[in-house]
Amino acid sequence: MPRLNRPTKVGFTLIELLVVIAIIAILIGLLLPAVQKIREAANRMKCSNQLKQMSLGAANYEGTYGVMPPSWANNNGTAYGSLHFFLLPFVEQDNVFRVAGNNSWNQNNTKIPIYSCPSDSSRWTAYPDGGTSYAFNCMVFGAAWGTDYKAGLNSLVGSMPDGTSNTVIFAERYKYCNPSWGGHTDPVWAAHPWSTPNGPWAVAAFGYTTAATQPWGYPSYNGNLNGYMPDLGWNNPQPPANAPFQANPSAAACNWYILQSGHSGVMNAGLGDGSVRGVRTTISPQVWTQACSPSDGNVVNF
Repeated sequence: MPRLNRPTKVGFTLIELLVVIAIIAILIGLLLPAVQKIREAANRMKCSNQLKQMSLGAANYEGTYGVMPPSWANNNGTAYGSLHFFLLPFVEQDNVFRVAGNNSWNQNNTKIPIYSCPSDSSRWTAYPDGGTSYAFNCMVFGAAWGTDYKAGLNSLVGSMPDGTSNTVIFAERYKYCNPSWGGHTDPVWAAHPWSTPNGPWAVAAFGYTTAATQPWGYPSYNGNLNGYMPDLGWNNPQPPANAPFQANPSAAACNWYILQSGHSGVMNAGLGDGSVRGVRTTISPQVWTQACSPSDGNVVNF
């Protein structure tokens, strides 16, 4: 009598399937942090490149007009603009510059990719596409009052007597900072003191209070800029104490008295020579202030 072959086993048992699923879950758990680190490294590199382009754009502006771009300008009451606005033709956004006409605020909700750091997920509902993750240093860029925005300011070297490679001109700042203890800031790339959603709080700058004092005596619109934030860490009554900036805070823990970075433990800073440095949160307010001060006579390694 012929022998019957037993049927070949097909598929997995329930236990084997559960074991495979468990192994896959463990592998995903091990790989996820690595993927997140790779993504953040890519975001930080992109952010660094954008700051580099902005710093080089400021230098190219100076090469064209002989002066650095103004923090903001009022051209004899006929043209108004922000520093980010005047940089547009030098960061491949000349079309937006032309469409805005005589006032940068006309394009206040236009997204400019180079002005947005991918690690900054904050956004204000009123101007979801107009926010910027990068602020300019008030102590470096002057303001043109009732004059042509291409005249009356300082040259690249004249703006930074301490040296272009030793002076921070751009740094990171959340597009929307809304702490649980109250208040908020919402820097918009097109904002300037003559047309903003809530005054200088919306202007994408930092170092207001320091710049308003001597030796800079920073000019202002309708009064002194003293008391406007973010500054350099000295006038910070909220946690974290003695910190020049925050790294990757949540929206509720954001402190608008100081700068904010969307990266972990570090903030990118653009220098006057076009280079970009990663600044650690361990830097003291004193060293950070010296790095941002263009003419205090201190040359610091940060």
